[in-house]
Amino acid sequence: MARMSRLKYHDPREGYYHIISRTVLKSFLLDDEARETFLGILRMLSRVYFVKIVTFSLMSNHFHLILRMLPADEISDAQLKERFNYYYNEGKQKRNWRLYYPGESERYRRRFADLSRFVQDLKQRFSRWYNRRTGNEGHVWSDRFRSVMLEDGRALLACMVYVELNSVRAGLVQRPEEFRYCGLNHLLTGGRASAWLDHETLSRILDPSNLLTLTGALTLESIKGETHQSQAQRESISEMKQYLALIHKEGAVEIEGKGQIGKDIAEQAQGSQFADIDIFSLRRRWSHFSRGLFVGSKAFCEKCFNEFRSYFRTLNDRQAHRIGSEKQIKSGSILDLFTIRILP
Repeated sequence: MARMSRLKYHDPREGYYHIISRTVLKSFLLDDEARETFLGILRMLSRVYFVKIVTFSLMSNHFHLILRMLPADEISDAQLKERFNYYYNEGKQKRNWRLYYPGESERYRRRFADLSRFVQDLKQRFSRWYNRRTGNEGHVWSDRFRSVMLEDGRALLACMVYVELNSVRAGLVQRPEEFRYCGLNHLLTGGRASAWLDHETLSRILDPSNLLTLTGALTLESIKGETHQSQAQRESISEMKQYLALIHKEGAVEIEGKGQIGKDIAEQAQGSQFADIDIFSLRRRWSHFSRGLFVGSKAFCEKCFNEFRSYFRTLNDRQAHRIGSEKQIKSGSILDLFTIRILP
């Protein structure tokens, strides 16, 4: 019996998708190194395909993505060529580049706008890496990925909360923002960690007035920003705290056989109005001292990169990036540092 064709929006602007895919036999194949690699591939492909990632969660034996596709006609010919070159020619010497022919632009436009091709590419690239790493020759993923079409608004928000709580329900962490491999953690970290996510959708869906409409009430009635913060910063913090409050409220609900956010943890976080998230991104920065290759001044990192360029197997330069943005970390403070990592 032929398998059913995958349902997709005729117009990508009509809604969102929740993508789920499990490893073969639900085996726990995805350790930290594997998830870092998967995340690097996901970020890379999100720069190529006409896709916007709203949030995600990478578990030990499956992953969740919430995303939307962009209409193919919104991508200009110049942007299409740029995506083509990034996909086929990044890291290659120019004499070895795959040439872009304008006459084939529609073929690439259709490919990069196709949800199925995007997920297939993501899973296949990871499978090749995993099989090289382990010497495995079998399948990594179980059958086809599942996709649920989400209406914008309440359904999208509810699914976002569900995805963010996966790590808590699996008993991996006590608070969802502590789980390194989810969108919430990246949003709170900010900077490059969250730059690739769909901030257009997130800002709209998490706007307090929109949350009030979707949920019936704001979980935190009053949030006061520090006086030295800009209006935009205060609004961003307000949005994230309201989102956290909603996630914690749902995460504290007991579900038989599943983990939950402890009542004492939820009450303490709500009572303090999530005061600790203001320094959460700085806590995350300490991981660079164990996950980075070079940490120090910008000149030091780039000098080390040039010295060990062969290790990276690329002729292109790699830029050193601040551990935290200038808005988050004052000049001259202890974390006013740069880093270069092996993964993008």
